[in-house]
Amino acid sequence: MKTFNRRYLSIILALLGMIIMVMLIQSLSTPPASPPPVAGLVWPKPKPVPAFKLLDHNNEEFDLQRFKGQWSLLFFGYTQCPDICPITLTVLQGVKQYLQQQPERSHDTQYVFVSVDPQRDDAIKLKGYVEYFDPEFLGVTGDAFEISELARHLGIIYRQVKQSGTADDHYLINHSSAILLIDPKGFLVGVFTAPHEPEALAKHYLEMREFLEHASTTTP
Repeated sequence: MKTFNRRYLSIILALLGMIIMVMLIQSLSTPPASPPPVAGLVWPKPKPVPAFKLLDHNNEEFDLQRFKGQWSLLFFGYTQCPDICPITLTVLQGVKQYLQQQPERSHDTQYVFVSVDPQRDDAIKLKGYVEYFDPEFLGVTGDAFEISELARHLGIIYRQVKQSGTADDHYLINHSSAILLIDPKGFLVGVFTAPHEPEALAKHYLEMREFLEHASTTTP
């Protein structure tokens, strides 16, 4: 009987030792990343950008692969926008200038302007428009349905508003002023809402990026 009790006690002690060892290993391992106090960070479940096929302002295919391998600041608008679009592109111009002070962060950041007005915004018009703000900015257009589906998946809302007493091609488009951040894997990871200020937005972007890059190295 005593032999049985000793054997039973040994088993219990061994199990307790294993439990303590597991708890110790867990306590020493890197804790899961927690989000920084940054508004707009899509965490912990970033949203994948769906497959799509559009054209850039050079008439080259612009699809999901064009997001891969670099960070993208994405904005939806149209060239005849009277206020939000020129203001936002000017802000992105300032963001790029700020990031150029940190070459390691600027060389893999692209700026993409998607037109929600493909009826009037062809590649030629887009090229002249985006390059006015920066020669490296990308204008994107294409099939209206493809654009609407991409916008819908990314949470961007827009609506054509007809101006009374004008021709059919004279209209405004109410649209979101948000700037989206797409990571190098093609996931929506951040949303920057207006009002935008170049330096603040650039710092906001770098803070998000630093957190996400760290999280990708510590998350199993």
